[in-house]
Order: sequence, then structure tokens, then C-alpha cells
Amino acid sequence: MPIIDVKQLTNGAKLAEDVHTVLGGLLFPKGTAIFEKELEILHAFMVQEVDVEDEALPQLEKKEAGGRGEERAAPRMKPAKDRLEFQQQFDKAISAFKNMMTKVQGGLSIPVMEVREVIAPMVQQVQEQPTILLALRKVSNVDSYAYEHSIAVGLISFMIAKWMKIPEKEWMQIALAGTLLDIGKTKIDRRILLKPGKLTPAEFEEMKKHTVYGYQLIKASPGLNEGVALAALQHHEREDGSGYPLGLQGNKLHLYSKIVAVADMYHAMCSDRVYQKAQSPYLVAEHLLNDSFGKLDPTIVYTFVNGITQFAMGTLVELSDGTLGKIVFTDRRHPTRPMVETNDRIVNLAEARHLSVIKVIEN
Repeated sequence: MPIIDVKQLTNGAKLAEDVHTVLGGLLFPKGTAIFEKELEILHAFMVQEVDVEDEALPQLEKKEAGGRGEERAAPRMKPAKDRLEFQQQFDKAISAFKNMMTKVQGGLSIPVMEVREVIAPMVQQVQEQPTILLALRKVSNVDSYAYEHSIAVGLISFMIAKWMKIPEKEWMQIALAGTLLDIGKTKIDRRILLKPGKLTPAEFEEMKKHTVYGYQLIKASPGLNEGVALAALQHHEREDGSGYPLGLQGNKLHLYSKIVAVADMYHAMCSDRVYQKAQSPYLVAEHLLNDSFGKLDPTIVYTFVNGITQFAMGTLVELSDGTLGKIVFTDRRHPTRPMVETNDRIVNLAEARHLSVIKVIEN
């Protein structure tokens, strides 16, 4: 039984021996036929050689004659230093954004260039390390949450725009649309904004006006395009017309507002708030995929979920049974159900449907 380089495997080649990970977990049993998906998993686990059955040899020799395939570059892991630098920038951004919004609340116009300068350094880091979006810090303080949420939605919106291949010249405008989505709340009575309990019908009607106030503030600010203003106005509208303030359906909504709506819902559900406990990013992503059709644009949701999960290899997570493990492979067909390696086994969440990722651990 020949032992061959994984890069030389051909479709349909069968394993002559079990393949294990470096920690001893069974990756593929003897007799498994290797196709594109299996090959991708072997690369992900950095398996370099495998035993194959003899009948694979003729095809192997043909492939050798044609030259070797290109090696796949493994995604760069996210070092602790990068995360610390990002968190420090994030904290500064929250403080700076809070000061800016206080000025707007006092009657000044939106300081657009200052907002750009606050988010620009973080945008660069998130482009290099998209998995940062899986571990944005959760804040339970109501006052701080509002500013953190704005910054986070701006960063997420930027990455969605990039993943959707929207023209690059629009990326920063979309980031600003996300960051300024709730700017209209500067015109809402703080007693309503900070109320710990459920709003009365009258209070909720007043709260909904933040979308209109935001549109008006942005329209009056140079340096922001119409899409940014419409994102503030429409980010609570839904594809089926069930949202507010105008009850518009999806074909009447601006693309920026659709992007910001996805980013807004994702970060809100991942965060601790007075009336809601934070959920795992993977559970939230699964909710968006499974339950949001008719509410959010499905193409944008799918693009976003694939974007934040495809580079998660090496991320430490906790499963719903209390097991700790490391994400070692993500199948694009099941982006919220990765393969997780623990000390003694590999759990394929696409098959183990009773389990889920309940926590992303910042290791």
C-alpha cells in the first residue's frame, strides 16, 4: 500500500489506513474515498501523507507527470497581541465616539471626518483578521453599549460590503452608515433611552422616531451620501414590510440599509443587554440563516455568515455539552456547524445536530 503526498491525491482515491489528527482523533476511517471536501479537510489538518489503495496508483502517476498542484496557504492565526491592540483601539473609539455624540446631542452637526478617523485604523485590522468579529467584547452597561454597538456595526457593515464585492470606493461610506445608524437617538429623551423595563406604546412610538431624526441629521452633514442617510432611516425596515418607520418592503430599501440591518441584528444578539443575555456568535449566525428569511436579505445574510466563519480555524470554542475544543474545519455548506477537535475526538457539528457552539473563547 503506497504512502503518497496529499497534494498528489486524485478524486476517488481510497484510504488504505485510518487517518488521525496530531492529537489522535480519527479524521477519516480506512476505505474513505477522497474527493474535494475530504482533500480540503486534510489540508486544514495539515496532513501531508496518507496510505492509499493500490488501484489509485495509475491515476497518481498521470498526475505526477502533469506536475504538482499548488499548496494552499493556511489562514493566519490571530495572535493575542493583535487582539489586545484592537481592543485598545476599540476602547479609544468608544470614548471618542461618545464625546462626538454628546456634541451632536448639544446641537452641533455630525463631525464626519472625526468619525472616519476613529474607525479607519480598526477597519484595516478587521480586514486582516476577520475573526475579530467573532469575539467583539460584550458590554452590559446600557450607556456604553450604545457606543460600542455603533462602532461594531460600522466594522461589520464594512466587511459585508467587501465580501459582497461592492465597489471599494463605497466601503467607507457603508462603514459610516453602520456607525451612524442610531445617530437619531441623540434626539430621543434619555429617560426613554435608558429605561430598564419595557417601553410603553407611547414611548416606543417616540423611540421609533430615531430613524427619521437620524436621516435628517445625516442629510444635513457634508461628506455623507444618500445611502448613509437612508440606512439610518430604513435599518429597522424588513423585507416583508413588517418593519418601521414606513413599512417598506425589500424592493424599496436601499442596499446600505439592508447591510446595516444584518450587522445591527448580529451584534445586538451577540451582546448583553438589560432585557437579553448575549448569545454565541455561532448561534446568532444560525438564527440569521434559519429564521430571518422574509425579514433580512438572504444573500447578505449568507455572505456575512460565510465571511465571519471561513477564517475561524484555530478558534477556541465551548460546545453546548461543556466540551472545549478548537475549530479545525468549516464547510461552506454548513458555515455555522464547524468541525471541532477536542482532546480525544473530532466533533462534526454538521452531523452532531444536538450540539452547538455556545461560546467563542478569546485564547
